[in-house]
Amino acid sequence: MKRIKRNMWLFLLILTGSWLQAQQISIQPVSKLSSSLDGVELLAFSPEGEQLIATDKKGNVELWDITELSLIAKTKATGKVVLVDFVRNDEILLLTENGGLNFLSKDLNELRQVNLKEKVQRASLDPEKLFLSYVNKDYYLKIYSLTANMQQSSINVSARLKDTEFLGYDRFGQQLAVLAKDGTTILCNPVNQQIIREVKLRSDEFSGSASVIHSAASNKGSDLFVTGVQEVFIPKGGLQNRQPERRNSILTYDWDTSQELKRIRVNHAVDKLVLGPGPTNITYYTENRSNVTIVDLLQGAEVSQVNLEEYPKIIEISPDDAFLAAGDKKGTIYLYELLRNSPPEIKIIKPSIKRSYGDVIIETENIELEGALSNDTKIRSISVNNVPAELLPNGKFNAKIDLIPGKNKIRIVAEDYESNTVFKDVYVTRNPEVKTLAKEASKSGHQQKRVALVIGNAEYEKNARLFNTVNDARAMSETLKELGFEVETILDGGYEDIKNAIYAFGSKIRDVDVSMFYYSGHGLEIDGVNYLVPVDAHLESTLDVKLKTIPLTGVLNTIKYTNDDGLNLIILDACRNNPFPTGRRGGAGLAKSTPPSGAIIAYSTAPGSTASDGEGEFGLYTGELVKQMKISQRIEDVFIRTRNNVEELSEGAQQPWEEARLKGIFYLNYK
Repeated sequence: MKRIKRNMWLFLLILTGSWLQAQQISIQPVSKLSSSLDGVELLAFSPEGEQLIATDKKGNVELWDITELSLIAKTKATGKVVLVDFVRNDEILLLTENGGLNFLSKDLNELRQVNLKEKVQRASLDPEKLFLSYVNKDYYLKIYSLTANMQQSSINVSARLKDTEFLGYDRFGQQLAVLAKDGTTILCNPVNQQIIREVKLRSDEFSGSASVIHSAASNKGSDLFVTGVQEVFIPKGGLQNRQPERRNSILTYDWDTSQELKRIRVNHAVDKLVLGPGPTNITYYTENRSNVTIVDLLQGAEVSQVNLEEYPKIIEISPDDAFLAAGDKKGTIYLYELLRNSPPEIKIIKPSIKRSYGDVIIETENIELEGALSNDTKIRSISVNNVPAELLPNGKFNAKIDLIPGKNKIRIVAEDYESNTVFKDVYVTRNPEVKTLAKEASKSGHQQKRVALVIGNAEYEKNARLFNTVNDARAMSETLKELGFEVETILDGGYEDIKNAIYAFGSKIRDVDVSMFYYSGHGLEIDGVNYLVPVDAHLESTLDVKLKTIPLTGVLNTIKYTNDDGLNLIILDACRNNPFPTGRRGGAGLAKSTPPSGAIIAYSTAPGSTASDGEGEFGLYTGELVKQMKISQRIEDVFIRTRNNVEELSEGAQQPWEEARLKGIFYLNYK
């Protein structure tokens, strides 16, 4: 019950406190890719969003270069493709309905093939893309390990559901949902083959009605499960023209509890939906209509729409939310660019700011911003970074803005006389000389929003106690508070403590300037996946690790889908000697992980190595890191100097490591 109330409270907080933050989406056409496919059945973007793969009902496959808008290669599978995706080692996975599992190279040459020896209805991959889950014709849910090349588990769901509509994982990869067209939903643990719960998702607005699920999708970043539902019912006045009435809705549910959170009435059937762009939008189409529509889940309203020349057959959004691809029944692939926070009502005249984030470099301490409203709406007020701006009779506005060193977000909000608002975010980068940084300390007009989750585990229950991790976490928390962060600190956290804290962290970091996730404690790596170990985890096997620890994937997905415009720091001082038995599949230290866009993942030591717990009050890595965080320098320099100092103090035994995909220049301390 506490968990249900917590999730509902978080959703209401998002709904009421972030309505102004709802992003404006503009769909801009890029190109039409004239494929030779007989209708487009499936689409999948590469992780970087630079390539797009498409299939048709006959098994034809095409690979396109999005940057060059050119065809790279094509091939033909032995049957209709039910799943296509980019997996590890730059491979492409194809699964056909006759059970053929093919791994292809970047140019679609076959690398290896597996015969599953059974018909496949629907399939999905876990977040790490290590396991293939599928439902066969006999309604058995199978889990196949792509690394071990063998079946891991089998769950009989034939007595519970038919006509599978959706199959997918939660953000941690520890729950798997199977949804039938009649709304029957089974959530199970794919590792131990246990059914967690069974629920019936229905509309139920009218007595005696029947609900049909047309489509479903899961949102890895905000734990939302979304369905497109059509409710069929007999109206109060009886049947008209011998036809029952139909009501179409989009229903959102909490993944962990299956509790309905929100419903949105739409005029047409939601025959295919995908989550995105961003954590609070969905994109859908209706089979007999040529338009693709984006719905804002917070506002409960359609916010953007584009019309195709033919009825759409499939839609997909790139991992970075930059592109929308739509395939139609004739084989044409439409490619659109998704422009966020760029409503046509607000135009920036001066300075000349590009759409891309932070590309404009400003050498002065402030800028004179000049803009205009491009429609005839009567605007009552306009503000820039929460400060009222001068609104001129001709619809133009002016504002003087002080800049901090590094990337600056400028938010313009316009409000009309009916309290309707529209906003636009633009980004510029202040790149001053280091000697001028001290001068910025006197400025208080620019306040960044900074949020951090700090976890320190030491008192492990099974003979794995650490000495300095809690001290490290406390030192990090105090340092972050001095730097203006809102900090949540978890000391000696159990499994539920840490998981709930990550959920709450994801809700807090929407639209922030800087987020930080810091973990000190035991960490494990198995099959290339990193796991953070709660203090109550009793680990005797690899299976225990996957059941009782927190996969780093869940943290990365949380950040990826909630705060992709700011600076995101993931710091893992978690590479102590591993006292837990994990078998030959586990390695020393942690493995590399690809950071989300706009993020840095910092490890206390190099991949596959272990770090010292420290002989003094603090661990070696965190002790040096907090020192550098207090110095006015670029974020890259914080980690470079920390790394150099740790290597010198450890005489080369400990070598910190970073993976970065930054989207601007940032300072933690610019005073």
